[in-house]
Amino acid sequence: MSQVVPKVSVIMPAFNVKAFIAEAINSVFLQDVPGVEILVIDDGSRDGTADFVEQNFPVVRLFRKENGGSATARNVGLREARGEYIAFLDADDVWLPGKLKAQLDYFEAHPDIAMLGTGFAPWVADADGRFGDPAALAAGNAAIDPAAVDPDASGWGYHKMLLDNYVWTTTVMMRRALVERIGLFDETLRLGQDYDFFLRASRETEIHVLKRVFAVYRQHPGSAIARGADFNYAAHIIRRATGRWGLSSPNGESITPQQLSARLQHIHFSCGYRHYGKSLYDKALSEFLASAREKPTHLRSWAYAALSWLQSLKGARA
Repeated sequence: MSQVVPKVSVIMPAFNVKAFIAEAINSVFLQDVPGVEILVIDDGSRDGTADFVEQNFPVVRLFRKENGGSATARNVGLREARGEYIAFLDADDVWLPGKLKAQLDYFEAHPDIAMLGTGFAPWVADADGRFGDPAALAAGNAAIDPAAVDPDASGWGYHKMLLDNYVWTTTVMMRRALVERIGLFDETLRLGQDYDFFLRASRETEIHVLKRVFAVYRQHPGSAIARGADFNYAAHIIRRATGRWGLSSPNGESITPQQLSARLQHIHFSCGYRHYGKSLYDKALSEFLASAREKPTHLRSWAYAALSWLQSLKGARA
């Protein structure tokens, strides 16, 4: 008997999220759409995440691998996915009801669009560490047409994305054909691999974003964003993209060199400030100097560069 091909493949990388993953999986089950497969790729969890999924969600396609980062996990999912559409959901995030239907309906009505995001909201714990009802974060949804798009975030978006990665991975659905054109996630990037992936996608299709909040992202100390990184992936990704494609989207819309420089200056200064707070003074110095090169009149960059240099000297003499 021939195997039924799913309509949507949901790719869910998972690393030490046993406490949260059930809510993520159940939020997919609550979508009123048939033909959905869920692929959980456990990226070497040490908290029993994979065993928990295997025991409690036998319908889920579970893959176990050694830890290699979310890009490697998502790539396993992309290689194994069978659906006509690919959707991404991080294992500590949650979809709200109606997300998949709204996106599939939009794709049906707009066959020229190959990537679609939605509105999203942060999900923060209360003083006792409990996360409330995620639906409460989308209280204004009833007044918004499910097919309404955010005009500022929709269209040819490469040039805009250089200034702000405004698409949240957990909201994204793509046509499989787009994934086949742009390839897999870059596994050399420990962070920012989704940014790189979406920049490549933005060269191939308009990206549209539905106005409604259809997803919430959980903010907690174990998340990749909270952990941060010791390397400036964002600046690396932006420079690589502009070196290949310049500052203009395929339709000719563009940003100015001054806008790009301001973006890079802010990224370098922010990264330097994080390094400084972690007492990584050599790395902080490098970032503050990069910030100053982008904007020589930014006195705080020079001041923190000097402080980082002095702290680095103290460390070398200790």
